[in-house]
Amino acid sequence: MANKKPRGRETAWDMILSMSAVIATVGVIMLIAWRPQQEVKQQVDYESAVASAVLAQTWPISIPKALPTGYQATSARLEAESYGEDGDIRWILGFQTSANEYVSLWQSDGPVKSVVSAATNSATCASTLTINEVLWQKCEIDKPLTRAYVKSEGDVTSIVSGTASWEELLRFTESLVLAKP
Repeated sequence: MANKKPRGRETAWDMILSMSAVIATVGVIMLIAWRPQQEVKQQVDYESAVASAVLAQTWPISIPKALPTGYQATSARLEAESYGEDGDIRWILGFQTSANEYVSLWQSDGPVKSVVSAATNSATCASTLTINEVLWQKCEIDKPLTRAYVKSEGDVTSIVSGTASWEELLRFTESLVLAKP
């Protein structure tokens, strides 16, 4: 015990040794626990989801006529509309583009205002555009980046939205056709 320094007499060298021991311990733990993170792209067989949705739904389900090269389906589902009343349904198709952007189609028979707000992240709809002889609203918000085309026909609201460029969203919207049973 004769070599022990009295409390309060530690030196900077003692602090460096202590910090080195802590950093070395953390480094060893990180080396043992580290796992490379790979982006997992969830792919979905949306054709079978379309077939099921067409059989189950009373209003026309839209799908893209042909997917552009590099598109991967990431979601396809027919489910209860959480922004509507009991019995309201929504059809959602989601795709990742070749540029790692997102494009989705959301169709719903729920309340237009609530559905549009939810599907576009409360984007502002400031202009209109005629696509395939149908009038669509053009909506956009910066944070989170969301661009969308919105139309309402009868009881069904259709929204094509995502982070893709306006041109890519337009091409996707132009390609929409009614799914056949």
